[in-house]
Amino acid sequence: MRECGTMSIPIKLIAMIIQDSNFIDTFFLLLRSGLYGTPIPEPHLPEEIDWRMIIGLAEKHCVLGTIIESIPMLPERLRPSDSTIAKMNKYAIGLIQTNMILDRTVAHLVKALREHDINGVLLKGQGIARVYRKAELRQSGDIDFYVGKRAYKYARKICKQYLIKDMSTYMENPQHFVFMLDGVRIEIHRIASRIYSPRYSRKFQKWIVEQLEHSSVCRTVTLDDTPVTIPPLDFDTIFIFHHAWRHYIMGGVGLRQLCDWAMIFHNYADEMDRPRLIENIQRFGMTTGWKIFACIAVKYLGVPEEKMPLYDPSLSKKSDKLFEEIISGGNFGYYSNAGLRVKKDKTSVVYGLGKLRNITEYFLSLFPLLPVEATCLYVSRLYEGTIAWIKRPRRK
Repeated sequence: MRECGTMSIPIKLIAMIIQDSNFIDTFFLLLRSGLYGTPIPEPHLPEEIDWRMIIGLAEKHCVLGTIIESIPMLPERLRPSDSTIAKMNKYAIGLIQTNMILDRTVAHLVKALREHDINGVLLKGQGIARVYRKAELRQSGDIDFYVGKRAYKYARKICKQYLIKDMSTYMENPQHFVFMLDGVRIEIHRIASRIYSPRYSRKFQKWIVEQLEHSSVCRTVTLDDTPVTIPPLDFDTIFIFHHAWRHYIMGGVGLRQLCDWAMIFHNYADEMDRPRLIENIQRFGMTTGWKIFACIAVKYLGVPEEKMPLYDPSLSKKSDKLFEEIISGGNFGYYSNAGLRVKKDKTSVVYGLGKLRNITEYFLSLFPLLPVEATCLYVSRLYEGTIAWIKRPRRK
């Protein structure tokens, strides 16, 4: 699938970027304009725009398609050069083509499984893209498809028999199995996600099963002329947050995931059952993380305060610290120092020690801010890392 980086900027400039408040203001003015289809008010327009830096940061956070949408609403003097617009148009065409492939692949998967009475639910990705004004310009990656524990073994059998052409692409862990279909990475989930804290994990898993397997209010989108089931609104509101927050505490999250969350509130805030939503946020131990991300969504992504449940401006300083880490880390923290240091050879001792160092450093930086999440994550990753190291393939 389409990767970030075709018009990239050097990593060293990222640290300078986040210190430039004028640049950050301009970037988010453009991002909000693209998200909501609204021109930037004349008094807020910058004197000039450094398009090379804007494009570079947008690519690192996989939101360049959204930035491109803002350009027609700018005055002529602030638009990119013709050559830059040509490159951006080429990029947009690539996104559109990729999303067409993903839609076809989802349809292929859903029809194949339904032929064998397996009715799953599409998570995130091509489903959540429909909350955008132009779904085809949201940058997507793989396909996450939930079938649950009861149907999981049968789904695995059917996929191996009818869909997996190259078994070398097949992998499995306790949460899902993975394979390539039509050049797209597919994850078939027995468990949609998890919470690292044992205190909340069982409640969260029970809720997921209720929402995805027994709910009467699952929604439907049409992809490549095929009806596809997506989760209820209540589920997506929490799950999209949880997905972004989980990636943040594991090492990094990009603006694309936060934009997904913001667009849910932009489109559906008035349809939400706010008391039940708040009750679930608290029941799953998500209150602190939710409030911190809510500050970012309101301040930078333009979600109105009244539309954001549990918005708490007293956490703005803490959210600003997280925001700097998110901006500098890029999509899933790939451009953070820890992400850049990891060796590619996963069988080497150097790799194992490097991962341990990165996990420990991240724990030490996260603990003062989020002690419970940091501790649960650290213990879990040490355990899983040790098991993976023991089971790693040895060089012959």
